Amino acid sequence: MTEIGASRAESSVLATPRSALRRPLSTAGSALGASLLYGAAAEEKVVLELGTSTIRAGFSGDPQPLCTHDVSGDFASTGAMGWRRGTQHGLSTVTLDDATLDALVLEQVRDVYRRHLLVDAKARKVALCESVRLPDRVRRAVARVLLGNLRVPQVTFYPAEVAALMTCGRTSGLVVDCGHQGAAVVPVYDGRALHAYAERLRVGGQMLAAHVRGLCVQHARFRAFGGGDSRPAEPEMITDLLLEHMVRRLQCAAPLATAPDEFAKLARDGLSLGAVSDELAACFASHTVGASAHIRMVVDSPQHGRGELLVPRWVLGRATELLLQGDAANDHEGLLSAIVRCLARAPVDTRRELIAQILVVGGVASVPGFRFRLAQELQSRLAGEERWRALAASVALAEEPGPWNQSPYLDPEARPESRDKSANGSVFAAADRCWVGVSLAVAAKIGGVDMRRDDFDGHSLPRLD
Repeated sequence: MTEIGASRAESSVLATPRSALRRPLSTAGSALGASLLYGAAAEEKVVLELGTSTIRAGFSGDPQPLCTHDVSGDFASTGAMGWRRGTQHGLSTVTLDDATLDALVLEQVRDVYRRHLLVDAKARKVALCESVRLPDRVRRAVARVLLGNLRVPQVTFYPAEVAALMTCGRTSGLVVDCGHQGAAVVPVYDGRALHAYAERLRVGGQMLAAHVRGLCVQHARFRAFGGGDSRPAEPEMITDLLLEHMVRRLQCAAPLATAPDEFAKLARDGLSLGAVSDELAACFASHTVGASAHIRMVVDSPQHGRGELLVPRWVLGRATELLLQGDAANDHEGLLSAIVRCLARAPVDTRRELIAQILVVGGVASVPGFRFRLAQELQSRLAGEERWRALAASVALAEEPGPWNQSPYLDPEARPESRDKSANGSVFAAADRCWVGVSLAVAAKIGGVDMRRDDFDGHSLPRLD
């Protein structure tokens, strides 16, 4: 290669955005594809989705986030806030003052730009995906960090619920967002989120992990290597690493194979956070399907040495019942009751269309079988009440290409070739749907609510209603 050719090749590589060098080849040309589709160069924006414990970041037009950044790590700020180093914080922690919250958000968002996006914040506009679960003080802190500290030229706000339905090609539906520190049920009609009828709950992935830990301490057994009888598990054996492994890799929502009325009575009287009654445990164990009754894992005990932990299989298959049914003893409402109350508050002429397109998003939605169990339990509850009996047959999942009860997970005899192919919403991961919807909206030039750097006073934010 000549010297001129080498210099041209080098200049072309240096002129390429560093983000494109880090992205897969299948997604790096999304901006080019958008420009060919719309006849002009489409502006590529940074897309951010801030949850209560994670930040998803990437570029508009991409089919998935470039990174998922954990916010619940050690707060390692320096300077005036250095005394808080080593403590655990999340974005929705109510004990944080505004200055500390701003410092936490600034550290996390700046780390995303430096380690993953690899672009100058001043050079790219930002599309922000906002969930109804995020408190207003956190939204203000994010706006102050982006427009004030990082000097982003413009932030465009998109409602997460409307964006999630876009991934299914829908403009109306009932979005159930179940995240780490809470959940929300938001009706969306004709492309507008009806926040006045939304329901917010305290159940989420954090409570689910605490419930699994409590059930393991109550029902798991430990057997030391080298012989000896098994003994009850100790709390020190259930480490955070082991708990994360069980929740993320071993947990599922098993289909219920008992009478709904009988189970509802047992769950109402015997289900609480971290514990179940003996009658409910026997009901779960009798309807558990698996090669063995226990799941075996190697653990270390400070008192008894290394051994195997025997966790009943129903513990990981039935832990999600707490999210569905709730905990009446601790005043934690379940998702089913919240959905029914949301339907009761919604306008009458929208209820059938809402219940026919239920979209479950968030990290908990990734649990295998959880979406189908939610539809199954909701249909059973609606059919058992005279007021809602006419709507029970209309319960359906928005992202499923056919009736939810024909899924191979619930009906092994159902064949994929016999199902309706009219929908293809199951392509995207449930935890990424809100981010993907905003990415599609920006690429398709669907506008949101814009706020420029010079128009932000540090407190007032636009309403997305």
